[in-house]
Amino acid sequence: MFLLTYHVKPTSNKKDINDTKGAFVNCYIVTDTLKNADKIARQEIEEMDWFILEREEVQTIDNESIEDDKKEYYEQALIDKTVFVFYTYPEL
Repeated sequence: MFLLTYHVKPTSNKKDINDTKGAFVNCYIVTDTLKNADKIARQEIEEMDWFILEREEVQTIDNESIEDDKKEYYEQALIDKTVFVFYTYPEL
């Protein structure tokens, strides 16, 4: 499984986020290659009306390497194949 982190900002279509200026999104993606994981993550993020500023980090993770506070996301991704966790902020 890949864990990719992106820095994103809401698009102009995202009217339901009043004071959110951006977010960091952790993408848990079950696929065979990093290229596929990146493609899936970017497509899903854009469909959720977020604009990707940059990819911050990439990790290959498994049950042994994932931090305890993130295990629930890891386990859900094993079922759903993708999980997206947004950490929003009002301003940097």
